[in-house]
Amino acid sequence: MMAFAEGRIVVWIRADIDRACAALVSTVLGGVALAGSATHVLHVGAYPTVDVTGWMVWTVAGSLEVLAAYAAWEMRRRRGRERLLPGIVFVLSVGFIVLANLAASDPVSWAAGLPWAEAFAVAPPVSFVSVAAIAETRGWGSGRSRRRRVDTAPPRVTTARRQRVGRRDDTEIGQRIVLAAVPAPDAVTWDAVTREVAAPDVSGPMSQGGESRADTVRRWLREGHAWKVMMQAGVEQFGVSESTMKREIREARNTTNVHGGLRP
Repeated sequence: MMAFAEGRIVVWIRADIDRACAALVSTVLGGVALAGSATHVLHVGAYPTVDVTGWMVWTVAGSLEVLAAYAAWEMRRRRGRERLLPGIVFVLSVGFIVLANLAASDPVSWAAGLPWAEAFAVAPPVSFVSVAAIAETRGWGSGRSRRRRVDTAPPRVTTARRQRVGRRDDTEIGQRIVLAAVPAPDAVTWDAVTREVAAPDVSGPMSQGGESRADTVRRWLREGHAWKVMMQAGVEQFGVSESTMKREIREARNTTNVHGGLRP
């Protein structure tokens, strides 16, 4: 495992020597500055008016230094108004560290007279709440911007989809060519359609002037119209009920033979 990690580090250094040197220098300087600043915070905690020693003073020193680094990292990752909260936390934590270093430099300076006992008491919980708030507000604006980018971004076209689209286009072009080669039927004008719709249908049974209803029904029978057709035509033309037309047709069939004459 160690050999694998060492191999990865060597590969990373060889890939980008400038970035590797910058990371090494930043790590060394950051470690030295962290140790010096934490030592000054330990000195302030040892003041008789503060009296914070042991592991508690280490929590104050470590939490403030790490909180400042975390807030700076979150500011670098965010954009716009999302950088407000990490910026506030960064400024407050750096201000606390600077004032603690000034107080450690001279026990009788104005910085040493600040309420350090209360500050050391609230530093750990405030650091924890600040980290939680930064973590919870990380995706407040990124979700909307991400949805906006997804809605406005053009769809990705893969190679397979491009091939399918190309085949579909070729098929549509071929169908258009075939349809263009087939001769179209004769065009039907609107006047012709209007005349056809407006013209009455004279193929059905029709009554004639001066002809009684019984004679008309017998004539319809001789012309060979169907039972339902005659009954519907009689209801519409004579204004009688269906039962009346059924009786008329039945009587006409009893008195008329299929050849058109009256039965003997």
